[in-house]
Amino acid sequence: MDYEEIKSVRLVVCDPVGYNDFISVPTIDELPNENIPPQTAYYVESLKIYKAYDNDTEEWAIVNTELSDERIGKLIELHGESRAKTECLKAILISLGRKMQLVRLKSGADDMTFIDLNDLYNFYKNLLNEILTDGLNNSAGLFMRTSDPPIAGGI
Repeated sequence: MDYEEIKSVRLVVCDPVGYNDFISVPTIDELPNENIPPQTAYYVESLKIYKAYDNDTEEWAIVNTELSDERIGKLIELHGESRAKTECLKAILISLGRKMQLVRLKSGADDMTFIDLNDLYNFYKNLLNEILTDGLNNSAGLFMRTSDPPIAGGI
């Protein structure tokens, strides 16, 4: 599976949220030391993880994603790149729903973690609705002539 296809799906579905670009590097030693662009995560191929530079701690931190590259790749293979986007968003919504349920049972709906997860859930839900609505509005459709089929010897 081509990383560029995975990257394009990941950028559309905003997984992880807050990053505008993903750059693939072979090893952790090849992460840049200076002139690091903001809102950019680096995919370390040897470790199969995403890392981003934290300006506050001045260190590289692991970026958590809802879906692995392998899963996104499988969805692209099964459904094609355009439908994989909606399938990824559905999977993210299911994952966030489970997390929200656990936090709600442990800490209650007033907990900040639950509120953050709820905001994220609503963001992804709106994004999925936007993609689905956009797809319906831009559909070229199909125009063809039809005729009544002859039924039981009728004329």
